[in-house]
Amino acid sequence: MAKPYYQAPFDFKRFFEKKELKKISMRESISQFISIIITTYFEEYAFDEGFGSEIWETDFDLLVNANVLKEQIKKSLKNQIETYEKRLSNIDLNVELMETLSSNTNKVRLKKYLFITIKGTIIKTDEPFIFKGDYYLAPLSYKH
Repeated sequence: MAKPYYQAPFDFKRFFEKKELKKISMRESISQFISIIITTYFEEYAFDEGFGSEIWETDFDLLVNANVLKEQIKKSLKNQIETYEKRLSNIDLNVELMETLSSNTNKVRLKKYLFITIKGTIIKTDEPFIFKGDYYLAPLSYKH
């Protein structure tokens, strides 16, 4: 029998009510876990202080050269995904540093965000895998 994958965040209310929990595909589970790696800062996960993303280390250091920042994040993320996401092989990662205008009430701000593309192969099925995500910097957040 195939191992079930569950949606994060885990729905504890449904669990304690003994109701069926939402299941997701392996592909969705891999994407979900990659997003968790990206949005976790080092030392946040008490059982493995090395789990997380370099993004948090550079989040407020926006004066660094954009190419240096991109390469630093790319190298770190590739290492973290190869270390922690064992369901993928042949990982290729691209990081683009983008800018967008954000307007809150009467203020307009230039916000930087990362556009991350990860390609690889799902080991179990030998199928291609693609992950794409946008993450705002300073402070880190999701782009919706």
